[in-house]
Amino acid sequence: LARAHHGSMSRAERTHTEEQLKSGDLPAVVATSSLELGIDMGAIDLVVQVGSPPSVASGLQRIGRAGHQVGAVSHGVVFPTFRGELVPAAVVAERMRAGQIERLDVPANPLDVLAQQVVAMVALEDWALEDLAVVLRRAAPFTSLGEATLRAVLDMLAGRYPSEEFAELRPRVVWDRATGLLRGRPGAQRLAVTSGGTIPDRGLYGVFIVGTEAGGARGGKRVGELDEEMVYESRVGDTFTLGSSTWRIEEITPDQVRVSPAPGLPGRLPFWKGDSPGRPAELGRAIGAWVRQTAALPAEQARGRAADAGLDPWAADNLVSYLAEQREATGHVPDDMTIVVERFRDEIGDWRVIVHSPHGARLHAPWALVLGARLRERYGLDAAVLHSDDGIVLRLPSVVESGDDTWDGELGRWTVGDAPALDLADLLLDPDEVATAVRAELGGSALFAARFREAAARSLLLPRRRPDRRQPLWQQRQRSAQLLEVASRHP
Repeated sequence: LARAHHGSMSRAERTHTEEQLKSGDLPAVVATSSLELGIDMGAIDLVVQVGSPPSVASGLQRIGRAGHQVGAVSHGVVFPTFRGELVPAAVVAERMRAGQIERLDVPANPLDVLAQQVVAMVALEDWALEDLAVVLRRAAPFTSLGEATLRAVLDMLAGRYPSEEFAELRPRVVWDRATGLLRGRPGAQRLAVTSGGTIPDRGLYGVFIVGTEAGGARGGKRVGELDEEMVYESRVGDTFTLGSSTWRIEEITPDQVRVSPAPGLPGRLPFWKGDSPGRPAELGRAIGAWVRQTAALPAEQARGRAADAGLDPWAADNLVSYLAEQREATGHVPDDMTIVVERFRDEIGDWRVIVHSPHGARLHAPWALVLGARLRERYGLDAAVLHSDDGIVLRLPSVVESGDDTWDGELGRWTVGDAPALDLADLLLDPDEVATAVRAELGGSALFAARFREAAARSLLLPRRRPDRRQPLWQQRQRSAQLLEVASRHP
């Protein structure tokens, strides 16, 4: 078996793997999700998707690797790794067979791409502004590009912003406003060639054990990898769970996290947001509706419904008992019409509040941002808020050591001892306030910092020093933070 990872696989290694697979020397290749587009697979008999695909479209794309020629049928198996994946796997499989892929949203007027294309265009020849605008608006994403927006991007490229505060804001193009002529400055072509492209430089940090020097010059034994956003939100001394063990962070270097074992301590679960933008809300609603309808059926019919979706008898049994146990535990099963809020004390006595909802991470991420801010403002609580495709987890530091917790159903208020712990209303957002509340929180979030860095890199404002080598992520982040500080002073 060759384990292939698009990001860490050299071109030679990839070609070698492709050839061995085509010639039949390799019976199978195990690949991470980012390999979907990266490899020319040749004739494949079967795709085994481990875990539920993040969307119907990506499920079809991955399983479509088998029987990848005209008229051939693609064969695939979805292999859920835990019970929680049974429902999404069943729904995605049903929708794949029916061809119900998610609605495609083409980004409208992506200005980072616009900046990059303009630099590339004027690097090779001079352009009149009118001609340039005509060519740009012929491209589907830019059909509605406004004049003021185009001029604002040209302003940035022509050096309107102070480059003494951030060197890369220096002019890339010369814009003669009198004649409307645009031409490239020296170095523009090299910049467009070496720093062009739109695939973001997402980072995974290797996790190594401190003090086991067997791993060669780079230090210890490798335990796995963490998403850069997770590392960005972590500090030395934090504990997290990876594999089945808990680790304490001893050191964070430019591209590694060094850890020591911390058995028995509670550790937070890592997340890898880089791989997936999260379940689309459209699929989330479909999963919720499927759960609602299936949970309402008698056990035998529910099993039949699961079997129709493609689950084998063991999986169908598992799914039906999973739904029954959820109803037993909380009284309701979360679906497209019902959001379930659950509370319990965790292993170290802190309260956890869980919002169960099938609607997917794209909806839960902004919701979680606002909840974190609200709890800080109203109660002075620094709650740890994590989101996933299946809901939001809030960990509240124990406000009251002892004392009973009471739930007042009429007021929708939960109190611990004498302290009001939470109003149910605190967890809900008024539809009219959503956009304002999310915007207010977005600027300070780790997500925004990561996205800003990607957009700045695509706009050629964080060019690579050397085309053959990627710049360490911490350096990119540092420069991006400097740029954001400068940019935020200008409307």
